Amino acid sequence: MSLSTDLKELLISKGATEVGFANLKGLENVPDTMPNAVSILIKFPAEIINTIQEYPTKIYIDKLLEINDILDDILLAGEDFLKKEGYNAYGQTKPRTVVEDDKRSKIPYKTAATHAGLGWIGKCALLVNPHYGSAVRIASIYTDAPLDFGKPVKQSYCGECDACVKACPGDACTGVDWHEGVDRNELYNQKKCGDKALELSILKTGIDHYYCGKCIVVCPFTVKYLKKELK
Repeated sequence: MSLSTDLKELLISKGATEVGFANLKGLENVPDTMPNAVSILIKFPAEIINTIQEYPTKIYIDKLLEINDILDDILLAGEDFLKKEGYNAYGQTKPRTVVEDDKRSKIPYKTAATHAGLGWIGKCALLVNPHYGSAVRIASIYTDAPLDFGKPVKQSYCGECDACVKACPGDACTGVDWHEGVDRNELYNQKKCGDKALELSILKTGIDHYYCGKCIVVCPFTVKYLKKELK
């Protein structure tokens, strides 16, 4: 068994749906001492995502927070495993994630995910996984361990689809097609998204935070996943 195989099996046993490995050497904010990444993805249950067809729901928010906690536990388990193998490792848990004023982290989870081959960035700036669409949560571990890197995804496979752009209740998406190097701000307006998400979350759930999910549920790759699971 290889280090990558052992690590992937551990993370999946802890609750990960998919795991990929990436080399991020030379990218902005990636430490020279830990240039590699372990990208961890957990799918949302289809029945939960199906509840947000029109607006955010409390059951969706509860599951999102639950998955966030599971991800943090998985990250720490992976970090511990790699350290015991003699490597440097740092799980980018929620409490450890440094977020800028525009609500993005210094080393975005999505950067690790695309470089690990787990998907591409859609027109609403969310990761699109070919199996689960945007009905996923992701996180990363940074390390110097030699891993079996996936093939980076460098361009969008959304094509002419603009379902998320049309469905966005905050009119926040620009419709720009993503490719490697495109800045997030070219894809959508974070303030418009956040303001509308906050409004909808308070109105529909009473929760004073930024939850929406409309772009998740209308993505054709998400729709395909829901149809498969809920048939």
